[in-house]
Amino acid sequence: IDIVLKRFLRENNRSAKGAYMLKARMAKIKIVLTQNDPLRRVADLNSRDIQAIKDELPKLLKKNSTSNSQGENLQAYFQLFNRMLDQATRDQLIVDDFKIKGCQTTQSKVTKSFLDSNLVSLFNSWPYQAYAADTPRDQVRRDAHSYCFWLMPLGLFTGARLNELCQLRVHDVFHDAHGVPLISINDNGFKKSVKNEQSKREIPICSKLIAMGFLDFVEERRQAEGPDALLFSELHFDEKHLYSRAASRFFCGPVTGAGFIGQHCPVALSGGFNFKSFRRTFAVQLQKSGVPATVIAHLLGHGTKMLEVTREHYLDQPQSVFLLDTLERSLSYNLPLGAINWQHFKNLMSSQAGRSKRGRKAKKTLH
Repeated sequence: IDIVLKRFLRENNRSAKGAYMLKARMAKIKIVLTQNDPLRRVADLNSRDIQAIKDELPKLLKKNSTSNSQGENLQAYFQLFNRMLDQATRDQLIVDDFKIKGCQTTQSKVTKSFLDSNLVSLFNSWPYQAYAADTPRDQVRRDAHSYCFWLMPLGLFTGARLNELCQLRVHDVFHDAHGVPLISINDNGFKKSVKNEQSKREIPICSKLIAMGFLDFVEERRQAEGPDALLFSELHFDEKHLYSRAASRFFCGPVTGAGFIGQHCPVALSGGFNFKSFRRTFAVQLQKSGVPATVIAHLLGHGTKMLEVTREHYLDQPQSVFLLDTLERSLSYNLPLGAINWQHFKNLMSSQAGRSKRGRKAKKTLH
């Protein structure tokens, strides 16, 4: 079984998270198949193992699980088990043609986009209030981390995935030769990864983010820890969740509606809303503004070559200038963003300096 796993890992250029998930799933399948015989091999599999997988795997998945998507998880495990059988049949290790049938699952919920009213509720919440320099230490009963302030507007105005933002280094934010400020989504750096090759891209930083103080924040991080520093110093790498563990827990919570989004956007309690909703809202707004699908796909990291077809009509502009102009013209939300500024949040962070952190202590991890 371990040899089959190594073969699967070699077959595709998987992201770090994809490889981790494959290893974890194969480990659970191996537990079920070898619990009575640790030396058992793939060549020993037979039709009776199908029932063992159906009976024992759900029990294994249920332990320490708060997920409501066990049906979809089981389907992934069943497909992986069948792939292992295909390998064994191809190598003539087993002769009988047997497969596990798919389990009954509910339709997975599509991530929903936010309405303007939802966004107003989120951006009227505590990270975006105007805090003075003498803010009382315990006025906000939350630990004020820089990602609490920045990740929502970045998600809304760049369409980037949560971990793409969480893993950013200071040097990933720069001005190109045409003076356009950009965020580079790449896998160059310690434990950085992207979903696939198409995910590598450069996203212009629009004026609304600059007005909030994003470039000032980046420069502060550069002065404090240098160009290779993590943009959000409070985040740490985790093998399973990459850099987004703490941020995901903060915004989404351990179960639907338990995190920041559910607390300030009650409709999220019904499901379908999470941090990815900012990415979907970004795409929907561009679509409403008439931006070609190929351009949206490029900005989202769904394709790279497709943009060139669209740009036949914009050959007088460099690509970065064209994309920035597209975002400036097309990303318009009915949001009162004028009063939101990084300096106000810095005042809150300063007031909390020296205060003992709330919640469980994080495990010591590397950046």
